[in-house]
Amino acid sequence: MTRRNTLLIGSMPFLDERDAMTKAIQILGDSLISLPDGEIGEKSEEYPNGNRSAWINSVIDSCLKDKEHWDTLKEAERGSNGFPLSYQDAVKLQPKHSAADIDQYLNFGYLDYFKQSYPIFQQLRTEYGLSGLKFQVGIPTGLALSLIMLRPLQAFRYQEAFNRQLAYEVNEMIRIAEDDVIIQIEAPAEIALAQQLPKMMNGIAVNSLLSLVEKLDTTTTIGLHFCWGDLNNKALTHAKTLDKMVHFANKLIEKWPEIYRLEYVHFPLAEGEVPPSLELEYYKPLKYVHLPENIRFVAGFIHEKRNFEESKKILKHIESVRSHTVDIACSCGLGRRNPEVAIYLLKLTGQLLEVDGFGV
Repeated sequence: MTRRNTLLIGSMPFLDERDAMTKAIQILGDSLISLPDGEIGEKSEEYPNGNRSAWINSVIDSCLKDKEHWDTLKEAERGSNGFPLSYQDAVKLQPKHSAADIDQYLNFGYLDYFKQSYPIFQQLRTEYGLSGLKFQVGIPTGLALSLIMLRPLQAFRYQEAFNRQLAYEVNEMIRIAEDDVIIQIEAPAEIALAQQLPKMMNGIAVNSLLSLVEKLDTTTTIGLHFCWGDLNNKALTHAKTLDKMVHFANKLIEKWPEIYRLEYVHFPLAEGEVPPSLELEYYKPLKYVHLPENIRFVAGFIHEKRNFEESKKILKHIESVRSHTVDIACSCGLGRRNPEVAIYLLKLTGQLLEVDGFGV
């Protein structure tokens, strides 16, 4: 049996980043491909679960408070967790600078979070004797940010400026940590485009993601998280089949610049609160994902509405279709669950590591 490994997508609903990383290590240990910090941030009356636990929110809030460089076109309707009630209720902003000039006024905060959490990660890695474990930082594409924050036409106009700032923050991380960090690019906007557009127009979504990749330092190790979106545990994009996501993945791999090391591709197989299918037929398109042997296929199917036996059945479906053992994960971050559910999912992930792999 080829050893299975595990991936945590990013957010975890625990006390703070140290607590999140500690719990992940204690439960999943050396099976982890890499370790995110849990994306929790500052807890307050406004954000009782932490202002980072919905990834877009901390970015929007920093711009919302910057009245010198941004106007507010629409305020958000917020729930008890401080986040928009739905995708339609998100804040809409108006930049006061052109797309060519706005870079100098942007700070998405990913570099700041990295600087806070990376030393804690290093301490925990030493404490638990996991010398091969790498730190993981998740970032969106510029289009994912701009489509949420701006009006549609502006979003496409400003996505390159957003990509330049994201690349700056990542490249500073690489300067500090070198190959000790994996940058996970999260692509809800590109997956939504790939799902909505005819397959022949998939190049728009592919080029959007590659535009960010090609601005990164060439020594960057990258992971890809294909994302259905997950606001308040509800997906942005819904798909009856996996066909279009598979087509997008193959087109992206075909155009991937060889100079960049791609560590894994994560395929979400549940949609927020909607659990993954138990039917083999649903997973058959995954047979046609063409990944080079050195790139990990990560199946994101672990879900709180599926028990161990059901999850084992889904894993068997995926591995029979793929004809090899796969790495495993949830479909998105755990930050929208409560701590008890998150612990259950971490432990369920650990249990599934022990299931016989393909061909056994």
